[in-house]
Amino acid sequence: MKNIFKIVQKHSFLVLADQMIFSGSNFLLAFLLARKLSISGFGFFSSVLLITYLLVAVSNALIVQPFQILAAKEFGKKSLGFVFQAALLLLLIFALLIFSSAFLPFSVLTIFQHHIFSIIIFISAYILQDFLRKVLLITDKIKLVLIIDSIFLLVFPLIAIQENLSPGKSLMIVGWVNGIASIPGIYHIVRNSDLSIKNSALWKYHWNAGKWLVSASLLQWFSSNFFTLAAGIYLGASALGALRLVQSFFGVINIILQTVENYYIPKTAKLYYEDQESARKTLFKNMVQWMTALGIVIGLFFVFSQPLIALLGGEKYLQYGFVVRLISVLYLLIIYSYPTRISIRVLEQNKAFFTGYCISFLFSVLSFHFLLQFGGLYGAVGGLAMNQILMIAYWKILLNKKKISLWT
Repeated sequence: MKNIFKIVQKHSFLVLADQMIFSGSNFLLAFLLARKLSISGFGFFSSVLLITYLLVAVSNALIVQPFQILAAKEFGKKSLGFVFQAALLLLLIFALLIFSSAFLPFSVLTIFQHHIFSIIIFISAYILQDFLRKVLLITDKIKLVLIIDSIFLLVFPLIAIQENLSPGKSLMIVGWVNGIASIPGIYHIVRNSDLSIKNSALWKYHWNAGKWLVSASLLQWFSSNFFTLAAGIYLGASALGALRLVQSFFGVINIILQTVENYYIPKTAKLYYEDQESARKTLFKNMVQWMTALGIVIGLFFVFSQPLIALLGGEKYLQYGFVVRLISVLYLLIIYSYPTRISIRVLEQNKAFFTGYCISFLFSVLSFHFLLQFGGLYGAVGGLAMNQILMIAYWKILLNKKKISLWT
């Protein structure tokens, strides 16, 4: 019993436990809402979530990511208090921008204007909770993060008991629970920081570091989500709801791929710079085996697309079973790209990595109208697939042109 208690107390176990709670709760929340809301209602919720991801990316780039480096160099109460107040200031700016959108004369914004206060509460609480989680992880307060993510689990019974759940109400419930879950983090930072935002050195540091990170994060967000967001505008909330439901399910594959990337990049880099070619080839074979196994799982998703989507969202989603098949093909392309993607990262071809996303985004902007107008959801997923093909092709051509290789 004592040994079990020691294991539970270990930092690595707590990090893993928190990641499971955080990822699992977000994963399951998508399916619960898909079942409780109409298809168009879930599409509306998903569109708000996509906008939230964009604002989270801006917040991370301006505040969290520079703080990651600053905390490693010279962490102190002043820097912690500064980032907290800077985050609150940024939240106020976001809220004012969202509120101002209610007065814009665009018909596509009508549904958002009807739920403007719910949207502000949801987005503000989501960004605040995300900020607190990341800052507390940076400062090694994993137990506090675990408490925050555990409190968020209250959202499930609160949503489950609702008989006629509307999109606006779902935003309010998730927003308020995120706000309540943030209280322990707010209390900790207020007690353990110097709350003074008048610090020209910190302002300058965050601006100089963050302005480039914002550019990169905006480009990556648009490259990844442009077709999805455009699908909601062109094809309606129902199509967006179906697409986001399937993408949420494949989020499990994303987590696995992220784990693969986090494991193989540092390990392969070490072997490459130590000139251990045989060990590197063995590692590549090991990665191919994992990719093959993952490909087989995705193949099963393709074959059983109809019962799978009915299981996820209910019988009302049966007509969108083809979306599972389309996303399955997309993820096979993504898996195929991973050896090349890892090569670009390990060989420090960072400019090529950025350029690949530029090409992807440019294709999205030039092609989305044609693909969505004439192809519908087929066009949307086809556009996402073409983004991957263009990036892989560019990276492979560049590596061949420079005659550099990681795996051979």
